[in-house]
Amino acid sequence: MDIKVPLKMLKFGHEDGEGINARVAGREDGIAALAANIFANGQIENLIVKDAGDGYYAVANGNRRLAAFHMIHGKDSDELIGCTLHQVNADKAFEYSLATAITAEQLHPVDQYEAFAKLKERGQTEEEIAQHYGMTAKHIRQRLALGCLSPLVRQAWRSGEFDEEAAQAFTLASDHAQQEKVLAKLRQDVAEQDWGDGKIDADEVEDELKVDPNNIGYLLRFVGIDAYEAKKGKIITRDLFGHRHKVSDEKLLKKLADDKLEDACKQLKSAGWSFATVGRPNNYWDYGSTKIEPTATAEEDVRIDQLEKIIGDDNSLMMSEMNADQLQARAEMQEIQQAILDRAFTPEMRAKSGCWVDIDPYGELKVEYGKIKPKEKAAAAAVERTERKKAAANQAAAEGKPAPESKVVSNALRQRLEAQLITATRDAIAGDPLLAESPLAEVMAKTICSMITPDRVFSMPDGVRTKLPTIRQALDVNVFNAAMAKRFDAKDYFSNAPKPLVLKAISEAINPDEARKISSKTKADIWKWALENLAKTGWLPKELRTLHYKGPGSEGYKKPADAQGAKSEVPSAMQDALTKAEKALKPLKRAAAARKAAKASVKKVAKKKVSPKKRKAV
Repeated sequence: MDIKVPLKMLKFGHEDGEGINARVAGREDGIAALAANIFANGQIENLIVKDAGDGYYAVANGNRRLAAFHMIHGKDSDELIGCTLHQVNADKAFEYSLATAITAEQLHPVDQYEAFAKLKERGQTEEEIAQHYGMTAKHIRQRLALGCLSPLVRQAWRSGEFDEEAAQAFTLASDHAQQEKVLAKLRQDVAEQDWGDGKIDADEVEDELKVDPNNIGYLLRFVGIDAYEAKKGKIITRDLFGHRHKVSDEKLLKKLADDKLEDACKQLKSAGWSFATVGRPNNYWDYGSTKIEPTATAEEDVRIDQLEKIIGDDNSLMMSEMNADQLQARAEMQEIQQAILDRAFTPEMRAKSGCWVDIDPYGELKVEYGKIKPKEKAAAAAVERTERKKAAANQAAAEGKPAPESKVVSNALRQRLEAQLITATRDAIAGDPLLAESPLAEVMAKTICSMITPDRVFSMPDGVRTKLPTIRQALDVNVFNAAMAKRFDAKDYFSNAPKPLVLKAISEAINPDEARKISSKTKADIWKWALENLAKTGWLPKELRTLHYKGPGSEGYKKPADAQGAKSEVPSAMQDALTKAEKALKPLKRAAAARKAAKASVKKVAKKKVSPKKRKAV
């Protein structure tokens, strides 16, 4: 029986006490699109409902449409909704819901194209079609772009000979004749294959069409269509599904991209950065990075989310394809991002660091900020510490609080700790007890040790450098811990670490009460006390703690009964292993010293001046 029910008297099937809605996942998906369609075309099909008592009706089929009606009219609306009442029990109503959810299918893309093409022939614009069916104008253009597929190719797609990705690749052909030629060739290839799924792959279509594997189209997005065409460049084939456009003059496009990158570098230098280069330098691994993390305020975060919703998540949209609202949102987004950067990097920090400029895979400008040249690392670290203190002091003053002390170690100290960890790793490899059981393992260990350079981390082969954490996990626990205890430079750490970190170390290794007692003393008094007392406990900073660390501050650590007792003796097995490690490393050290001496000798000879008399005699 067909009835009209006020919207406010309709209940979702899953809210009905008997649970008659089969759909659980995706209940909210695509509701906005559905609402747009209903708003444009009105209600086409009745909701299937059952009596829920007290004048209410529960929806068995049409719950997503009910959500769309709520979006259009509001859930408390008296708007009358067309319904079909079935006098059924909960079990039957659930079956209605399940049958609809399972049997519902989307139109095939070709069917969508032909349907949208008819609407366009009747005078509707792409924007109007998009609005009526809750889609983006770009999606409508992409579907209509399938009209450039020959009828033969469209039918092959309908028949399941290839998927949508391959169909999109066919649109890159110059005309129908080329498409059909490629289709015939690939059909023959598939027929001759005795492997695979018997379908034509998108990569095969692109290979036959000789689509640029380097995706030159991303440069077109970066340069801009207007800028390219202003220089007499032409777009031969436009890819509506990505950036694989074909252009008439790739050389011109690359030059325009290079010019735009150089302009970006000039702007960065004028903004105070010490350098700005296109791409990463060959020795990029030797560069440092500031520890600055540009952070948006809470208000900026909210606004950024709003702007992203306006712009949408379609990264393939060019500016020429954006509407006025999207362009305005993009411009505001760039202003906010620039303000965040300006706040984060002070003029002093920019003067000591620079930027690497490039193009990202989506054709957008990519800038890596705060890069520090190898020779500038120490100076930049000092400036960064100063600027951090200034920022913290200003923030504290604004809040009426005393300036906070730093709670992070400097870049220089961090690098020294890293060198200590790597050196201990090398010692433990050379002194592992298992080497005595395998001559081959000993030779391999010595080879790896010769490649480990603690003071030049990125000079090591990647195969060794990246595997050091894994190697550490496999080393003998006692040997590694003894090597780490020996290599840790406690005086260097405690004298250079910030006061809060030294107090934290005292709290972990001795007790929190002892740390509180001496917290009012000077930094010098505190670190000297720590050096004298913590060396006996086996405490290590977090930068040196590995899977093997079981000392103060580690999970499950129990302080020995004699917490302030004398330093425990290193077990004889460990001592023997370390002695062996040092013996194994002596040839390496001698070789390194010899290379250094030879290098110094060459420099000395090169600098030595030859007297005029000797030069004349020669």
